[in-house]
Amino acid sequence: MMTQAFHPRWRCLALFLTVSLAAGTAQAVEARKPVQPDELPPQEVRVVGPKGEVITPPKPSTEVEAYCLSIADKAQDARYALEQKQLTELEAAVSEQIDELQAKREDYNAWLAERQRFLDDASKIVVDIYTNMDSVAAASQLAIVSRSDAASVLVRLKSRLASDILSEMEPKVAAEIASLIVAKTSAGSTQGAEQVAEKRT
Repeated sequence: MMTQAFHPRWRCLALFLTVSLAAGTAQAVEARKPVQPDELPPQEVRVVGPKGEVITPPKPSTEVEAYCLSIADKAQDARYALEQKQLTELEAAVSEQIDELQAKREDYNAWLAERQRFLDDASKIVVDIYTNMDSVAAASQLAIVSRSDAASVLVRLKSRLASDILSEMEPKVAAEIASLIVAKTSAGSTQGAEQVAEKRT
């Protein structure tokens, strides 16, 4: 009778021990598992300015903006290369213009020297002789000398006297001498004047 009375108590004790052992076993198994590190969130690259401040670049909102940002450096390099090429071409053009101006200046100085030599060819004595000569006689004398000599004398005479002498010459001769005077005393090429000076009647 006493054995049957204590049986339920032993039964409860056995159940309690079983549960305790199972819990301890589960804790031991859990303790043996490797500890997994916490997963880190995605990291972003920080851009630091010259003063130490963090600069956050703007994020592209569309694929077009992302593409533009990706080729920005290439476009800038291409623009710099184009500007450098244009500057080089401009420098070459300016240098060429300077050379042309220098050449024109040398031509002008040569023309001035030629003009002065032409005026100096007619000496004061010769000019005085033709100044006191009759226009008809002076015209006949100057018509047989070189066109350059005749022009150098007439250019030293007074305009009225030179006009009278030319009017007494043949039209062709007078025109050649007048053309030579214009070519020698006006700014321009001396090539035509030299050709006229070589002509003879």
